[in-house]
Amino acid sequence: MTLEDLPDGFVPVSGGGTGGGADVRASLNDAECLAGLDLANTQTAPKAEAGFNRANVLTITSTATSYPSDDVVASFDETSDALASCSDFEVSAGDGSGLTGTLESDDTTASDDVDAQINVRLIGTQQPSRLPVEITFGFARIGNDVVSVSAEGLGGPSGESFQDLMRATTDRL
Repeated sequence: MTLEDLPDGFVPVSGGGTGGGADVRASLNDAECLAGLDLANTQTAPKAEAGFNRANVLTITSTATSYPSDDVVASFDETSDALASCSDFEVSAGDGSGLTGTLESDDTTASDDVDAQINVRLIGTQQPSRLPVEITFGFARIGNDVVSVSAEGLGGPSGESFQDLMRATTDRL
């Protein structure tokens, strides 16, 4: 995904990610129903990442990873099954921050070129502030290549515009 794929008002995030503090932030990897999954994608494989921010209210991140073997198919299916079983969740970090909410997921693909896709919408409350949070993310697999898109913040994309972001990302693959 590039800046041209997004509405006006977005700027690149330096370093491609969403910023620091990842070591103390609550992570979906800590949700009991997702135990053992690597949603943060820490495997060593060729990877490209881009991040964009609008007024420090909405951050969109896109990655593309190329895996060396067909193991990615089984891992993708395992992740899809785990996310489908995860309706209510609660995660917390050592600093007292966390998230409580619900997850909804589906497998609607952004285009016919996609072998498999997982779309997830998290709606919840940040702790301890009790501020509402919405996170939308998805993974699309084409062969051994996986792209991901995440949108985190206030006023996230609708389901249709999120699929447009997924399509822009998979088309570039």
